[in-house]
Amino acid sequence: MWRILLEGRKAAADVAEFSQEAPAEALERVAATNTKFVTLPDLVIVDGGKGQLGVAVAELQKLGLHSLPIIGLAKEHEEVYRPGESHPVIIPHERGALKLLQRIRDEAHRWANGYHQLLLGKRVAESVLDDCPGISKTRKAALLKAFGSVTRLRKATVEEMAEVPGISKVLAQGVKEFLASR
Repeated sequence: MWRILLEGRKAAADVAEFSQEAPAEALERVAATNTKFVTLPDLVIVDGGKGQLGVAVAELQKLGLHSLPIIGLAKEHEEVYRPGESHPVIIPHERGALKLLQRIRDEAHRWANGYHQLLLGKRVAESVLDDCPGISKTRKAALLKAFGSVTRLRKATVEEMAEVPGISKVLAQGVKEFLASR
């Protein structure tokens, strides 16, 4: 949501101003100027039940977006939660509305997982191990794949590191000493 608001400010920098107005009021004011502007979503769908929905509603309220429609879709029983309602809406499984909500959620998961993989790839690409003598990109990738992070690698013993294919005991000792010095 912050990204949308910031993009809107960039898109309409000439009409954006620093004031005490709530973001929703600012959006209405800027929209009235017929300036090309990033629009807010028609509906926010939260992946989760009451708890996750409550957190999302609180965050929207902090942004001044009190009137933005929002629902939560709980996965276990595919229940739809609405703010202020204690009981979920149960949409029959054969209905197209539920299938649409499920596809939206699944696509969001697919996109988020892909983005997470991209971030992991960047983390593997840039590491303190880049400066470690004797550690090539292949060995660095093998160590990070085996231990998950440099933090876990620091806690590993020389023997555990040496179990990774391509890492000798002598090289593992060198990595251990290198990480201890950083």
